[in-house]
Amino acid sequence: MSYQVLARKWRPKRFEEVVGQEHVTRSLQNALRTGKLAHAYLFTGTRGVGKTSIARLFAKAVRCEQRGADMNPCNQCVSCKDIEHSHSLDYQEIDGASHNGVDHVRELIENVRYLPARGTHKLYVIDEVHMLSTPAFNALLKTLEEPPAHVVFVFATTDAHKLLGTVLSRCQRFDFKNVTVDVLAAHATMVAKAEGITFKDEKLIRRLAEYGKGSVRDMLSLFDQVLSLAGGKEIDEETFYQALGLARAGALRDLLGFLLTEKPLETSALFQQLLQENIDLKRLIDQLLESFYAIIQKIDQPTEAYAQGLLPANALQGTTYAELFWIYETFTKDCEWALVSPAPEKVVDLTLQKLARRRQILKPDRGVIRHDNVAIAAPVSTPTPKATPVAKKAEPEAKIEALIAALDDAPTIKANLELGDFIEKPRFHDDVLHLTVGFPEDEEMPKDYLQDPDVAPKFRARVAQFYGVTEAKLAVKLVTVSSEEAQRTGFTTVHQRDSKRQADDVENRRGKILNAPYVKEAERLFNAKVDKVILKDSKL
Repeated sequence: MSYQVLARKWRPKRFEEVVGQEHVTRSLQNALRTGKLAHAYLFTGTRGVGKTSIARLFAKAVRCEQRGADMNPCNQCVSCKDIEHSHSLDYQEIDGASHNGVDHVRELIENVRYLPARGTHKLYVIDEVHMLSTPAFNALLKTLEEPPAHVVFVFATTDAHKLLGTVLSRCQRFDFKNVTVDVLAAHATMVAKAEGITFKDEKLIRRLAEYGKGSVRDMLSLFDQVLSLAGGKEIDEETFYQALGLARAGALRDLLGFLLTEKPLETSALFQQLLQENIDLKRLIDQLLESFYAIIQKIDQPTEAYAQGLLPANALQGTTYAELFWIYETFTKDCEWALVSPAPEKVVDLTLQKLARRRQILKPDRGVIRHDNVAIAAPVSTPTPKATPVAKKAEPEAKIEALIAALDDAPTIKANLELGDFIEKPRFHDDVLHLTVGFPEDEEMPKDYLQDPDVAPKFRARVAQFYGVTEAKLAVKLVTVSSEEAQRTGFTTVHQRDSKRQADDVENRRGKILNAPYVKEAERLFNAKVDKVILKDSKL
């Protein structure tokens, strides 16, 4: 007998054997038990999560002649065997990608009206149903809405959003979940035990589940790939990673260790070595991102990260949360365009070197590293540094715009503060910093928002942080400015000034265009005058 791949060999034959879709199987079993079958079902989810397998299992159960009390098919009767061996006249699996025309659907509709050759129901499973053309869907609608009592449709798709709303409204929909790593690992363990396969390291089974990306079929296909290289019944680490084109755990650990401890030459050399070992670049990037994520979760327990083999000992010494976040963000963005560049390997190599040289490249600025408008805390000598109070400034910042610019991570507070302005220059009196912010009398809402009991503490804390004082040494007063007072003193809000600045900028640009030599020459040639200039990037 020819070899049967694991994904087909371990296709579920009973509802309990379905992996990770209990919410679907339970609903279908209840429908069978009560006899309340819908005339159309829609199974949607990512690839390899069991949509077609459950459709076939459900069809067997509907047509089974000796169905058990648990609503499972017997898999022994004529109807079950006919479906299993694709001999049934009353069960059809149709590929929506290759049978997507209106003529195919008309042929199906013609067959639907005939009674089943055996049993009580005919079932039609259309896989990748979103591939049907619009005319094909329209031809199917009437039959789908009022099918004969003996017909059940099951549609399977990875892209339910591509289906017509008129189709979706006629189906009972089941959304299939991506299978969790724990469930996939348990399934892989069960398959390995049944097949007599052993893993030298149990961690490899979990890695196999992780690379399945939530898909049972993908995981079992990878399992087959590893087995084909192993040749026997025992799988070691080298065989596992080599078969999947992955970097070994030890090499990955060393690469991250070189990067975090600022060893760019060693980082580059090890990266080049991995490429020479035919490690797939995209998978290597995925591995690095997964490892970075795991390391960020362990920064407060560095010894645990070392014990798990994520990093060499002391590699996190002096590294902060903010620094790891910046590394993760930079590596993600750089690799995104690296993979579409003419030389992706070189771009990723330079990216890794840049990350390893981060403290040389990025300019320190008062204890903060800045890069591309992103500020991260400068590394310190301990893994969990304690914040030290910033010395009080002799002259507090007088412009409210500077305070507003520091509130990017508090957008709602920032937006409301922009609707006001300082009434007077911030000043220290008796070692207390006094701030008075005014709002126009017709703009009471921002003042009320900043005084809200839930918001006010956060607002005060951010102001105190910006000016380098404690909250006990801060006095913030929010007042209303009448229109007469605003006219007398020239009071304007930040928002008003920004709007005027933008309007002036637009008018200046329009004036430059109207007075441009080529415009004047065009007016002369056509004996006309340009009446209006519309700037594409302006709403004014």
